[in-house]
Amino acid sequence: MEIFWRLLFGHLLADFTFQTDFINRWKRKSFKGLLVHSLMHPAFYLVLCWPYLDQTWVDFPLLDLRLDGWLCVALVFLMHLLEDWWRVHAIARYHLPDNTAFFVWDQLVHYAVIIAVAPFAVSTAGIGGLIPEKWPALGCLFVFATHASTVIVYFVEKDALGRSFPSFDEKYLSMSARLVLVLCLLLPNTTGALAVAAAWLGLTEGLRRLRIFDLSEFSFYGGAAISILCGLAARAICYS
Repeated sequence: MEIFWRLLFGHLLADFTFQTDFINRWKRKSFKGLLVHSLMHPAFYLVLCWPYLDQTWVDFPLLDLRLDGWLCVALVFLMHLLEDWWRVHAIARYHLPDNTAFFVWDQLVHYAVIIAVAPFAVSTAGIGGLIPEKWPALGCLFVFATHASTVIVYFVEKDALGRSFPSFDEKYLSMSARLVLVLCLLLPNTTGALAVAAAWLGLTEGLRRLRIFDLSEFSFYGGAAISILCGLAARAICYS
């Protein structure tokens, strides 16, 4: 399970945190941009999974197939490049809608490839067996609560209300507010953590109504809901 969580963390970092607006636009216009984006994935995988790269990740005795970490990382990179190329090509050439469904499909394909190459070995029962290392899982939750939630909310809001992608200020302001909300839920005392989180949510809602936080109602509450779920999950992991 260590390798799975490290690969997932690397994917989220490369696909959300380090896929800037510039890179996102570049990969849609040029294969070079697509290649640069795709190469970020093996870069993170190699750093995060370095201690495990010489181990066998995939072992199919019936097919006499054994793949070590190096080959698996290369395979994930190639599949990511192919999937992203198809998505960009399908949108530009065949005018398929760049909507929530296509985004979800794209992510599911990436996750399926990671699951296919990651060795799964649960040594103990309970959360410790599924999450033997806390930091990669916590990293996944923090990325999901900030950058990934911004993209998810954008696609849903675009499909439902026709809104455009948030501006730079709106994007990072909303991510900062969601990050603080997650951190509030990680405070040691449960009652205190919930109270501080509720107070922060009330404060940011007040600032939104005053237009100091220029966020739509859907963006604010949708992002807050995702952040609360991620914060509670992170709390369960931290204090398990």
